[in-house]
Amino acid sequence: MSVPLPLQGLRVVDMADEKAELCGRLLADLGADVVRVEPPGGAVSRTLPPFHDGTSLAFAVRNTNKRGVTLDLTAAGGRGALLALLEGADVWVETSRPGELAARDLDPRDVAARVPHLVVVSVTDFGQTGPYRGYVATDAVMQGMAWMLFRAGVPDLPPVLAPGPIAYDTVGVTAAFAALTAYLDRCATGRGQHVDVSVMEALLQTTDWALASYSLIRQFGTYREVRDGGGKVYPIVPCADGFVRPAMVTTAEWRKLRDWMSDLAVLQTDDFDQSAVRIEVYEEVIEPAFVEFFADKTMLEASIEGQLRGIPITPMFRPADVLDAEQFDALGSFVDADLGEGRRGRLASGFYVVDGERMGYRASPPVCTAPSDSAPAWCAPSSTAARVRAEPGMPYSGLRVLEFGQAGAAPEMGRLLAEYGADVIRVESPSRPDVFRQLGAATGVGPPFCSSNRSTRSFAVEFTEPEGAALVLELARHAHVVVENLSFGALERIGLGAADLHAANPELLVISSQTMGRRGPWSHWRGYGSNTQLPSGLSYLWSFPDAPVPVPQNVAFPDHLVGRLGALAVAADVIARARGLAGARHVELAQAEMALNLLADLLLEESLSPGSVRPQGNRSARGAPWGVYPCAGEQRWCVITCRSDAEWSGLVDAMGEPEWTSADAWRTAAGRLAHQDELDRHVAAWTTQHTDREVMVLLQARGVPAGMMMYPSDQPDDPQLRERGYLLDVDQPGLGSILLEGPAFHATRLPAPRTFPAPLLGQHTRDIAVEVLGLPDRDVDELVAAGTLEVAG
Repeated sequence: MSVPLPLQGLRVVDMADEKAELCGRLLADLGADVVRVEPPGGAVSRTLPPFHDGTSLAFAVRNTNKRGVTLDLTAAGGRGALLALLEGADVWVETSRPGELAARDLDPRDVAARVPHLVVVSVTDFGQTGPYRGYVATDAVMQGMAWMLFRAGVPDLPPVLAPGPIAYDTVGVTAAFAALTAYLDRCATGRGQHVDVSVMEALLQTTDWALASYSLIRQFGTYREVRDGGGKVYPIVPCADGFVRPAMVTTAEWRKLRDWMSDLAVLQTDDFDQSAVRIEVYEEVIEPAFVEFFADKTMLEASIEGQLRGIPITPMFRPADVLDAEQFDALGSFVDADLGEGRRGRLASGFYVVDGERMGYRASPPVCTAPSDSAPAWCAPSSTAARVRAEPGMPYSGLRVLEFGQAGAAPEMGRLLAEYGADVIRVESPSRPDVFRQLGAATGVGPPFCSSNRSTRSFAVEFTEPEGAALVLELARHAHVVVENLSFGALERIGLGAADLHAANPELLVISSQTMGRRGPWSHWRGYGSNTQLPSGLSYLWSFPDAPVPVPQNVAFPDHLVGRLGALAVAADVIARARGLAGARHVELAQAEMALNLLADLLLEESLSPGSVRPQGNRSARGAPWGVYPCAGEQRWCVITCRSDAEWSGLVDAMGEPEWTSADAWRTAAGRLAHQDELDRHVAAWTTQHTDREVMVLLQARGVPAGMMMYPSDQPDDPQLRERGYLLDVDQPGLGSILLEGPAFHATRLPAPRTFPAPLLGQHTRDIAVEVLGLPDRDVDELVAAGTLEVAG
């Protein structure tokens, strides 16, 4: 590559197995020397589907760009080799169960104390503390516990699990950000630390903003928790060759859609400008009109025409469509990859484009080797010379970030950096406010806005006009980073594109995130997270195999994931510059590529075996029973996943060893897989006699991975979240007391995230104009009078 890899020289020992393997992959993509340590016989993830010719594609895609070594940690020689490797490392990522390594004198906290420069990142399902500390889980269980599952499906069907390990990949991104944040603190203090990352908390942070909404609405009335998959706001509509999803979040979007459908007289009334009215009459009026209108249009015809009209609408691609899409070809979203042993296939090429070059796949995954008693030599010199000037525990202090944000993606980048010291300034146009401010009614600070924009400042400037744009360029001269997720070309048209910003400040790092990327025929497309899921294949696969219409989901993906990937890019860039490397100038994160990369193994399988990848619903080749089972109460469910005979035995014991379990069909995994429908009926007959929490507790006591499907209302009283301090009670001006999502990780030297209320529009305009731009008060008054600046109140 001609672009420097920002983490070259960083040494990482990767012992993440099944969960968080994407952490090491991301660090390797960005240039770190990552050594994957496996036990004799190979990692558990080598046994995970999908497979091709006996090779686990799940392992392959999450372990490219890594080197490998096999160490037997039950033997003294293997433990010694690991400690030798850690002595020369900067970061150790491990996913053992709490207490498991302590029996081998490798307790992660003790190792962090014995190797004081080392950052140790421990990723577990529920964290190192709390009443769920000893619980066992799978990705499916975590989807239920982190209420992602609540957002997927409709009341007439069971909740449906997402395809692939979306929970464990999401925590991989969070773990990578946590690792670099702790490493930057080491660069400032010279001391490493232990970082405790919880899958549950990491996923809760990224599902959507319902906790904040619930905490506010419950103060004034009843909060309705309906499993509708967002189908009345983001409907999935049949068309000539598949399905499309138009979004109707704002009144303007609805009116554009209504104007396009002008031949349908039933829709031509201003009564439907209110989303609540449309939701009320959706089945009777709106849905039939949509079905009629789109019936003769193909997915692409409808999406292309709708996008030209400014309507967020996208096609629901099948895996084969994704691989053939001209937009992904233009973006270079796939690469012909060597999977080892002579196998090649089309692999998602990575999340990042840096200064025009893809920063992703470079080398095939490591092969499984015989156990070694010696550590491999490190490839690159240690990065211990890196030094940053920052306050202890606030590794991003001294960093000024300008954020041009809409909804969740860019604001999430900013708030993650602000929580650990960055001065994040929201640059806001009063005439074109953030869509989340619009949802906040008179105050402009509704619950979603408060969640994603806490701990930041607001500079309200009419940057769509020349005078305001000039002030922003001056502000950019005093900044280090700009993050933005406005429609492609929006900033360029007003003289604030990346080239303009770099002309003002050549050292600036600009991070851009658009729906479909910044090149290709669909680069002008816009949309929300629910739109972005369709072109990547996620929505098609996130359903039941026999569903006549794909089941809708209303998970705010990939907004929060983009935020964490953007924050990770900033951390990597700060490290590179601290080590004297040339920093990046422009990082691109195409939102449609987020899910595409998380589905990389499934899309790879489709490229190797066309037509093989289809929706699986709640089934898994890993074992049976496996699924989401009804419990006592209205729409209460519990996820149960049995991977082994031992876990099946635990389930049988919890059920009281009913007579039906003695049949030969249930004695083997093959038998249980062959009779899943009947098995599910038996298990459901038992679960319906108990509450969701009772089922979870009974099964966890016997070592069976199980978890209740949480609703937002379950979180405030959940004992695990309460004990770990996840729930943050913030006094938000304009709203009052509101609950916000707490930290996804705890560390021995990093404090709790710095949290203060989200800003009112223009709340800090005067302070920033005076302190950063150096304007006298009288000039600020004149700019306010002219409408160029706006101050709160």
